[in-house]
Amino acid sequence: MPNTYALIRLDGQLRFHDNVSDPAKHAAPGPDTTITFTIQPAGWGSHGLHGQTTPIPTAGITSPANPIASSVVAALGGPDHRIHGNLIIGGDRVDPSFRHPVACSLTKAQEHLIHDVHRAVLRADTPQG
Repeated sequence: MPNTYALIRLDGQLRFHDNVSDPAKHAAPGPDTTITFTIQPAGWGSHGLHGQTTPIPTAGITSPANPIASSVVAALGGPDHRIHGNLIIGGDRVDPSFRHPVACSLTKAQEHLIHDVHRAVLRADTPQG
């Protein structure tokens, strides 16, 4: 099902993509090479956020760190660990039929929140002269 998600690239740029059925292709180069984690859990009547990125590098595998994405995830209340590669941020909602979160499109409020947090992280990361 197509949805809207946010992409924070390795260069720190934020882009929103609409009507995409497989956002994972922007996170990693091949199939089954991404990990998904909760940033903000979805609750009854409220939407949550999840992240999708490449796994933490292991010996012989290199994936550059994405410090801007790491800071955005931490500021949104997600896990405090280093993000490697591009980061996808998608929406979650609780499906009453299954009683667990399912992926969905970002809400406009979530888009604004991600945009504002990203901008604040960039300002904090820029040396003041």
